[in-house]
Amino acid sequence: MVGIRAVQRAATRQQILEAGLELVRQSGFGKTTTGEIAKLIGKAHGTIFVHFATRDALVMEIIKAIGSGLTDHLARMSSDSFGLGQFLDAHLAVLREAEELHSALLQEMSSLPASARAYVMAMQSGVSARLGRALQVDIDKGLARPFDKVALANIWIALTNHYLLNSDLFAPGESVIVRHGAALKSQLLAIIEKEPIHV
Repeated sequence: MVGIRAVQRAATRQQILEAGLELVRQSGFGKTTTGEIAKLIGKAHGTIFVHFATRDALVMEIIKAIGSGLTDHLARMSSDSFGLGQFLDAHLAVLREAEELHSALLQEMSSLPASARAYVMAMQSGVSARLGRALQVDIDKGLARPFDKVALANIWIALTNHYLLNSDLFAPGESVIVRHGAALKSQLLAIIEKEPIHV
């Protein structure tokens, strides 16, 4: 049986993570301090380090929370029977749900710990693998022409990352995914569209 102290400890850890996510959403990783997180949850600053040995360890857990949000959402919204269009819709939906977090992650990647950067690359590899499976569904149904799956995934990730990184230019004051997501999806689908048969 789980003791009351263990439950309280887990609840405090979760509070810290949620506060960290909220502050990163508002201000980015660089401007989010452990002191601000402690203040937001109404705990002593030292409480943070009872649950996370260092700030980098906390940053890593915040990034893992962003990553699990991505993978959990895609798992709920996509399946091996989904074609590319459905997969792209699911991916755009998860990016929209945590748009500020994904933007902060991309914008501050070079200043994050190496382990965090490796984790982000693993997240993108997961997206790439799922996109490849979705493309194969469309190819098998005769809806798409054969195309290098890695190249197509790289194009999609580059497109979405480019727009997230430059959202202030592409959609100042609003969601870049809401404003441009459909166009990005159309651009990718046009690449693998089968040529019309002329009779």
